[in-house]
Amino acid sequence: MTTDDTNEKVMEVFNRYRDLVSLPVVEGKQPIGLINRNIFLSQMSKQFRMELYGRKSCIAFMDKEPLIVDAALDIEALTFKTVEYGEKALSDGFIVTRDGVFAGTGNGLQLMRVVADMQASRNRQIMHSIEYASVIQQSTLRSSLDALARACPEAHLVWEPRDIVGGDFYQFSTDTDGWFATVADCTGHGVPGAFMTLIASTSLNQAIEQNGSRDPASLLGHVNRSIKQMLGQVDGQDATPGSDDGMDAACFWFEPVNGRLTFAGARLSMFLLRPDADTVEMLEGQRKGVGYVDSEIDFSWLNQEVSLPRGTLVFVSTDGLIDQIGGPRGIALGKRRVRESLLEHRQKSPSEINMALLESLRVWQGEHHRRDDLTFFCFRT
Repeated sequence: MTTDDTNEKVMEVFNRYRDLVSLPVVEGKQPIGLINRNIFLSQMSKQFRMELYGRKSCIAFMDKEPLIVDAALDIEALTFKTVEYGEKALSDGFIVTRDGVFAGTGNGLQLMRVVADMQASRNRQIMHSIEYASVIQQSTLRSSLDALARACPEAHLVWEPRDIVGGDFYQFSTDTDGWFATVADCTGHGVPGAFMTLIASTSLNQAIEQNGSRDPASLLGHVNRSIKQMLGQVDGQDATPGSDDGMDAACFWFEPVNGRLTFAGARLSMFLLRPDADTVEMLEGQRKGVGYVDSEIDFSWLNQEVSLPRGTLVFVSTDGLIDQIGGPRGIALGKRRVRESLLEHRQKSPSEINMALLESLRVWQGEHHRRDDLTFFCFRT
């Protein structure tokens, strides 16, 4: 429309083009307003409005402050601008100019459809990337599973990332007189957590290559120093660290011939159920995480040594199992329920015990959201 066009002309156009949401108004080549179909029809349907305004200029019911954007604006910037402008821009649409000259109009609904299609395409690309990252993460862990199969064929591991990839990892290695195991929980879930597992597992591998695997406490110290240096955490005193990230871990060295087990824990514990015991024994980890700004770079974890008779059940888990919210009161599963499950199923194989725990977790969780990655490990001496 132009400023010379009347409201009768606007009515004629709206009647002819039923799908038309709005009409732009120009003066010369410059856009000056936008006429919304619904507003215009509601105003003109009132008594005597057609007689009073029918032959007057269409600017009478024109929005004089529509959203005007340049044709060179990219879709992302246009979307932000449209949302920022408010609901009016989405319902009425907007005017498009090229070098200040009227070029056309845009429809808010069509814009949202385009954005939705673009987002769906991006999401598909992201999901494909994450799924491939899962393949890579599982490949890096496969050698550990092979080592565990050689060291303790009846042992059983559950590893379930919450978001395809995750922040939990495990590590197993063998030597002539024993084998080493780690179950660890790095900061974060999904892709950020997976990046942390690469950092932590690489540091642990280097520590084992340099120092062997018989001293779990010293390995935790090595990984702690490595993470802090890599992430810019200096003695817990850096005012602007690169990140406040790290890991919790349960590490142990086990010698099957003499039943000696050496355990070191960073905020994770070990459950022990001896063949003749009526209760589950706990080896508590120290309350200091590996890495993180508040962990001293020279912090020393302590080894705990125990002698285990043949047939002792050994169980370690990240907090994804213990901290899962559920039950009638929406509280954490807790260590007590894990101990009760171990006692109830003590005569079963490690894989059956883990499956029983998984089923207990499923029932406990109910309709609650899975909070964390899930990793736990069980074997019998």
